[in-house]
Amino acid sequence: MRKICLFLLIIFPVMMPAQVITYDTIRVSPDDERNIYKTQRQQQTAQSPIARQPILLDRESAPGFRFDKSKLRYGANIGLSFSRNYSAFNFGPQVGYQLSSRFMAGVGIKYYYNKVRAFQFNEEYLYKNNLLGANLFGYFYPARFLALFVQPEINRLWANLTDEMTGEVTKSSGFVPSLLVGGGLRLGHSHITLNYDLAQHTNSPYPRGWFLGFSTFF
Repeated sequence: MRKICLFLLIIFPVMMPAQVITYDTIRVSPDDERNIYKTQRQQQTAQSPIARQPILLDRESAPGFRFDKSKLRYGANIGLSFSRNYSAFNFGPQVGYQLSSRFMAGVGIKYYYNKVRAFQFNEEYLYKNNLLGANLFGYFYPARFLALFVQPEINRLWANLTDEMTGEVTKSSGFVPSLLVGGGLRLGHSHITLNYDLAQHTNSPYPRGWFLGFSTFF
């Protein structure tokens, strides 16, 4: 009898931990609080820095040109000249884009009107022409108050040559190219430049040699 009691006293403590260990193997619902795997997943999710902080893409670092409306510049070229035998008028709206602090480029359209009264061999002639065209332009600023200028353009010409003695009218039309280059001062958003037409076309609306040009942008 003593041996039996002694055996029970020894085996009883050993069996108690075994019951605790097998408790975890009881089948429970996935949402049950006793589900140790659910608790572990929740702790890992809460401790994971990737889960707490969403991944943000840095769009500013993406390469390529981004259009900015605030860099648009609107301007115009206007010219008016009258004399006894000569009159001229031109108007040209321009749209530019400030690419950087040193560069501005853009496009524009222009209209020219010229009237010249000439005398040849005791005969009087009246020459009138109208030009409508488009242009590209670019400004480079090597220094704060300096500007270099280039403007290629193509114009459509409609011209009338009238013999004042006989009243005979000769009409002509065609395309007139021009390539202006120049340099001068930059005063705020305005430019005063000394320009020259490299194309030197016979019907060019620009005078021969160097001439002053003025433009302003806002």
